[in-house]
Amino acid sequence: MAVPPLLTDLYQLTMMKAYLDNGKTEEAAFELFVRELPENRNYLIFCGLEEVFQVIENLRFSESDIDYLYSLKLFPDRFLDFLKEFRFTGKVYSIRDGTPFFAQEPVLRVEAPIYQAQLLETALMNQVHISSLAATKAARIYTVARGRAIADFSLRRTHGSDAGLKVAKYSYVAGFNGTSNVLAGKLYGIPVIGTVAHSFIMSFESEGEAFRAYLRSYPDKAILLVDTYDTVEGVKRAIEAAKEMGVELKGVRLDSGNVVELSKLVREILNEAGFERAKIIVSGGLDEYRIDEILKAGAEVDAFGVGTKFGVSSDSPYIDFVYKLVEVGGKPVMKTSPGKKMYPGKKQVFRKKEGDVVGVWGEELPGRPLLELVMEGTERRTEVPPLKEIRDYCISQLENLPEEVRDIRRKAKYPVAFSRKLEELYRKILRKIEEEEGELS
Repeated sequence: MAVPPLLTDLYQLTMMKAYLDNGKTEEAAFELFVRELPENRNYLIFCGLEEVFQVIENLRFSESDIDYLYSLKLFPDRFLDFLKEFRFTGKVYSIRDGTPFFAQEPVLRVEAPIYQAQLLETALMNQVHISSLAATKAARIYTVARGRAIADFSLRRTHGSDAGLKVAKYSYVAGFNGTSNVLAGKLYGIPVIGTVAHSFIMSFESEGEAFRAYLRSYPDKAILLVDTYDTVEGVKRAIEAAKEMGVELKGVRLDSGNVVELSKLVREILNEAGFERAKIIVSGGLDEYRIDEILKAGAEVDAFGVGTKFGVSSDSPYIDFVYKLVEVGGKPVMKTSPGKKMYPGKKQVFRKKEGDVVGVWGEELPGRPLLELVMEGTERRTEVPPLKEIRDYCISQLENLPEEVRDIRRKAKYPVAFSRKLEELYRKILRKIEEEEGELS
């Protein structure tokens, strides 16, 4: 979906004008990374490359955009005329969708005239943030589900429609089996999943009548919500309705109560009735912590539907991405504010079995280089693979992480080292900055 060019912070445009006013058009490099992982995360999953492409491909100011900017009385006509013809002419490097990453590792780099690279900051961060946030939360749920099917039920609680679509899309990438989000199904080809709400059951004179009504409409998708009243009685009525109508009961959904004990009891009832293949689906207030507890307690669950806590990533609702200038006019630069360490210059990340090494761009180090050229001007230099292919890649990368790093409850650090050349460059730039500050004082 297109991202309008005015989806940005005002200061990106005021800086752009000031750059041009002062003749600052030299090439610059900005890198997107996190300084530290969130407290409850041992890894993050990068996603959002298609959205990055769309930001740049659609970075064209319309007549109505120009008219609005004119109304602000901040920009002269010559600058607005310049924006009318604006096109991105730089390069973008990125790691692959579905790739785990860690602190101080660049996941995206923009190389372009400084005013162009600066303009992209807000939109790129906005798109990559929600995509990576959703994928990371979903990956944690996938890890603890131990092979059970997982569905995204979060749309009604996500922070707007755009977030709802990205949550559905990138939860599928990170191992989910489907979504309740019909538009996401249409746009991305994700399997859509859903049955009935409690309101449907309550609208009939009896629970049994509601079950029979639904089975008449969907005899081949006979999954019934059984906890509107008494769960055990609900299961028995579901079995009775299915047998009466000659329908194979495909499953029952539990949305409340002590799901550990109820699931065991429901499994016994289903098996005794001859419905051994019927699935037990659990939903309601779930996240990776609750799912882990449920399964460790021995619950008989075949699938989970996860909503609110997943859709808003409740335990860690943001990723502190930064988009920092690392090189300008061919010279490496860095910020030295307290608590905000970063490494200067353009970098590459090398991944091998033992861990990652971050090196200076152009270094030849052991391992698989993660950053590659993906865009030049407005032309893609690589195609985003089909979602299923990204999903397979993401799951394989997750499974390659050490077990302790995938553990949702234990803090563990994935090995990330920095090359000697990069450390030397860091010290060199730091000395230069300290010397310049000393001269000023």
